[in-house]
Amino acid sequence: MTFSTLDDAVVLAALATLTSMIMIGLGFLYRPSLATLLWSLMFVLVTLSAYGTVIAGAASIHLLGDASAGFAMGAPALVWSGLRADRGEKSFPWLGPVQGVLSAAAYVATDGMALHSLVFSLLYLALAAMAALTVAELVRRPEHGGGRLLPLTIASAVLPVIAVASIITSAVMLASSPAEPALPDLKALGQIAYLTCALVTLLSLARVPGASSVEESADPFTRTAADRLSRARQTGEAGWSLLSVSLDDTETLRIAGGEVAFRRILTRFRADVTSSFPVEADIGADGPHGYLVLVSRPDGVVRDCIRDLLDRVSTVTDDQPLAVEFSASVGWAKVTTAGYELTALTADAHAAMERARLAGGHRWERSEPVG
Repeated sequence: MTFSTLDDAVVLAALATLTSMIMIGLGFLYRPSLATLLWSLMFVLVTLSAYGTVIAGAASIHLLGDASAGFAMGAPALVWSGLRADRGEKSFPWLGPVQGVLSAAAYVATDGMALHSLVFSLLYLALAAMAALTVAELVRRPEHGGGRLLPLTIASAVLPVIAVASIITSAVMLASSPAEPALPDLKALGQIAYLTCALVTLLSLARVPGASSVEESADPFTRTAADRLSRARQTGEAGWSLLSVSLDDTETLRIAGGEVAFRRILTRFRADVTSSFPVEADIGADGPHGYLVLVSRPDGVVRDCIRDLLDRVSTVTDDQPLAVEFSASVGWAKVTTAGYELTALTADAHAAMERARLAGGHRWERSEPVG
């Protein structure tokens, strides 16, 4: 980016360094993936560009400043690629570096020419096009660009406006001041704001992927379970139970094994849950580490299923990421005591599960009858 003073470049370099450290340490290392890698590379790219600009200003190396400004043009493309990777789509991870290198080459090649400022504005327009695609990608997510996505959505939407204003200004100034970059302060301010907003949104996506109230409300388990319980009430079926199942000591396991190992533990826990109950049981996520299981079976069968689950969870296998016995707590609520409303059943099952956990974990508790 072009700055009016060296102090502005130093400010960006400091901010870029800080955001890079935060994104890598709290984002990529917390949840290593292609998406978090691409987002971390975006902050690193801007950091390298900022330091190049500082060195160029301090040593009066004009071409280095041009190359650094052009190199930063690939940043929004890396953000867009990371968002697509996070959504499971083809991400084109090469696009950001290629755009940065080509932009740097074009800006350096036109140094000293009358078109220098206009070329920079055109390159900025290409950057803004990737920012516009980022907005479209954010809108596709369950939050539709709002909530935790709002900072990056707004920052990305502003860049095309700055780009259009820069093109118009560059065309007007072409004859009078061809060597003067158009809207330098506005572009610099846009980059600082973009870095800040990108960190807020991308770090949230890195640490809590796919978390949104919209997504949770669309969980098919809720609809299916409520429908089954409604029909059970109409026919008087009293054999329905709702179980709240949760892995114990989750934070301890996360710290001991790291994020990658912890995700493997959760994958195994999910397999243990699905293998322990009849195939017709409805199983839905209950927070990040637990499940709700709706099943219609006699008490003796349900009890055997719970015991089978606890045995599976505590069995140490050769391929598990931590050589320790895992444990789980189970809360058991029946329609005969809590009624047929899913909300009431869930609350009773949660309360029973918490009692099991407070009693030491790796056990089950029944909900207490009302009255």
